[in-house]
Amino acid sequence: MKWLFHVTSWEKVSLWRRIPCAFGRVALLISFVSLLIHALGPPITIFCMARCEARKLPWVKVTPRALADYSVSGAPGTTLSYFGYEFDVPWNARFTEKTSEKGARVLIKFDTGQAVMFIVPADQAGLLTEIVQDKSLGMQNLRSVLGDLLNRSPYDQQAALLNTTPSSIRAFGPRADAARGMILLTIKGLAASPGVQTGVFSFTLPDKRGFQVGDPRKSRRVEFEVFGMGGHHVEIICATTKNGIMLSQPELNRILRSLHSVPAQSSATPQVHTVSSQN
Repeated sequence: MKWLFHVTSWEKVSLWRRIPCAFGRVALLISFVSLLIHALGPPITIFCMARCEARKLPWVKVTPRALADYSVSGAPGTTLSYFGYEFDVPWNARFTEKTSEKGARVLIKFDTGQAVMFIVPADQAGLLTEIVQDKSLGMQNLRSVLGDLLNRSPYDQQAALLNTTPSSIRAFGPRADAARGMILLTIKGLAASPGVQTGVFSFTLPDKRGFQVGDPRKSRRVEFEVFGMGGHHVEIICATTKNGIMLSQPELNRILRSLHSVPAQSSATPQVHTVSSQN
């Protein structure tokens, strides 16, 4: 930076030479600083925002691990059927059910303290596509940022979201990738379920795959995002409503493994029926 303050012999001859040269040096300095801010400003901002997000929402650092326990509970249970799908639960106590008036959603509560919410999303295009297309959220401008990710399968969209962490965002890499990473990180922080802090697990079965959010050993609430079954996507939320009652991985696996589609009902209104069974 010596050139900024160095006065040459030619300039010392006259004040009228020194003044224009001084202004020229200042103009060059301003141009240099502006270029530096333009080049490094956005990456530094993204870097700081990602770290700030991690401090405010520590669960954004959690990524899926492969599910290690695939054992299945053999306890007496109940077979439930809703909205063209059927699955078993390892409980045969009395229960109540409440079907939502909006969409394919039902809540089943067992007297023994377990509860299951079964959801078939109306939009089967994927979570990110649903967010962008929902006009009430005002997120249409994210289409250009998320790019080809919106054309991928719902499973790939969910995987991209769950695998995004502050450390995976390359602030000084391609700017488009960094911007998309920040959007995914923000959505992950806002959409994360309560059980995400206890762990996220990926599972793969012959007819389905997806993600389990929550560890039943540490959380009373576990969510499943299940993909497959003819290209369809369903959500299952399992929880306990009584203190001292905990879910187990074999119980959850019973629900997950038994889930399958059944012939659709002829009526446009979802039909709900239950069949008790001893397994």
